[in-house]
Formats: sequence, C-alpha cells, structure tokens
Amino acid sequence: MHKDEYEKLLKRFALELFEVDVSKELIELVEAQFNRTPNVISAGAEDCTGHFIYQHAGYKLEVKRTVSLSVRKCKQNNDR
Repeated sequence: MHKDEYEKLLKRFALELFEVDVSKELIELVEAQFNRTPNVISAGAEDCTGHFIYQHAGYKLEVKRTVSLSVRKCKQNNDR
C-alpha cells in the first residue's frame, strides 16, 4: 500500500518539475549540495530557462524565465 502511494507521489513530483522546466542538471546541483554537506538545512539553485531580447526604434524589451529550485529539510509530522 505505502509503496504504491510513494511511487505515485514520485511520478507526480517528477511531472510537476518537468512542467516548470526544471532541468536534470538543476536537480543534480541541489542534490550535490546536500551530498557535499549532509547537515545543511536547505539547498537551492536557479536557472534561466528562457531568454529573449527585442530591440526596435530605440526601445529594448528583455524577457527572462527563471526557475528556482529550493529543498529544505523539515521535521516529520508523525500524526499522519
């Protein structure tokens, strides 16, 4: 029972990460931060996933899409 629920949540989490353009490299960077210093409370990284510049008639439009991934350790709630 718990194994099925766990796998379902992992698949849902992976899909949500994919939908917001979190790259594998960004996930590996955060994972490496936790592996390097296991007692750290949180780890995070940011990545620009989209960027364009448009310039015309003396005006410049610059757009960036940035994804920020933050993972924090928290106390488990044993009430569930």
